[in-house]
Amino acid sequence: MDNTDGESEPPSSHREQSFTIPTSLISEDAARQALLEYAEKKRFSSSRPVQEMVFKRLRPFEAFRYCLDTFTENRTCERLTVPYNGREVDGAGNGPPPNCWDIQKRPPHLFRDSVYHMPLPHTSSVMKCFQCCGHGSKGCIICCGSGRSRCMACGGSGWFINQTCIACYGNGDIGCLGCRGTGFEPCTTCCGQGRLVTYIQLTIKWENHNVEFLAYDKTDFPTKRFDEVTGKILFSDEQQTVSPVTNFPEPLINEASEDVISEHRSEFADCKILRQRHTIEWLPLTKVYYTWKDAEYYYYVYGKENRAYVEDYPKKSCAIM
Repeated sequence: MDNTDGESEPPSSHREQSFTIPTSLISEDAARQALLEYAEKKRFSSSRPVQEMVFKRLRPFEAFRYCLDTFTENRTCERLTVPYNGREVDGAGNGPPPNCWDIQKRPPHLFRDSVYHMPLPHTSSVMKCFQCCGHGSKGCIICCGSGRSRCMACGGSGWFINQTCIACYGNGDIGCLGCRGTGFEPCTTCCGQGRLVTYIQLTIKWENHNVEFLAYDKTDFPTKRFDEVTGKILFSDEQQTVSPVTNFPEPLINEASEDVISEHRSEFADCKILRQRHTIEWLPLTKVYYTWKDAEYYYYVYGKENRAYVEDYPKKSCAIM
């Protein structure tokens, strides 16, 4: 199926850009405040070490996050059959059906998943219901169309404990509860209308595909924590299709950019790529060394939010606050 509505734009040409990498070194006051907020969140931790600790060293690390968003559109068609509601239908008499990609429909939002359904023009037709042969009803399966069913109270004998059954008045059967004694029940396929309308439904699905890559100095800091925070955007580009970054100071970012853009173009070759965007984000990360009561400790301060990650908080200070 042709998934183009004209010639697509060529990938954006790469523009050489100079990058200024910030330093993640924070002040001692900011480092102390980060640890204090951590201690306050942990009810079992005393804040005494924060007040009394002596800083030994603040070591900055480099961490970068590369993000690529590829926003795609996919169109599929399937034939549906529903009960006919009596309205005029758009059939073949109004012209040949269009190619599904010739229908103009824009996504409600870029880079957000959504789905849209509509009948494909000129594909509707009305037909007799195949289940009830156009009658709108069919024989009741409980009473086999008789309108009567065996009395459950007396088992059809008409007697109950040596007396005439009061449920069926001694007849042994009662009006069928399934069809209310008519012998027929409405057809569930056509909802009692006797006719169906069949048409081709067009489904348009917009999806955003996101991939992230982290390049960072090797430490014992759990990089999953970076998901909780933000950094500083050093690079941002949005086009119909973007070109890989090639001159970022960290080579791993350049390699990742080239790899994931190539992977997305191959993976979504059967879709239409409507838009792409990619960013490079600098993530602050500082390892703080300090001493308290002649013992050495460390923790990390990360993100623009100055969150603290602590593996070994002074245990001698722990107490219910």
